[in-house]
Amino acid sequence: MENQSEVDVNVLMKIYHTKLAQATNQNVLLEAKLTTLTNDYKEHIESLLAENADLKQKLEEGSK
Repeated sequence: MENQSEVDVNVLMKIYHTKLAQATNQNVLLEAKLTTLTNDYKEHIESLLAENADLKQKLEEGSK
């Protein structure tokens, strides 16, 4: 008879693969969120720089 403290390797591998898949999926999701936030930030910065340049141009035209 098997010792009660022994673990079925098949059960262990199934649980291990499930946990690994969950962790991998979470990492992929977090990477996608980070990339999205980075892209949004870059777009926002570019928009602010364009608005700043436009306002500077209007200020220069108004002071002439």
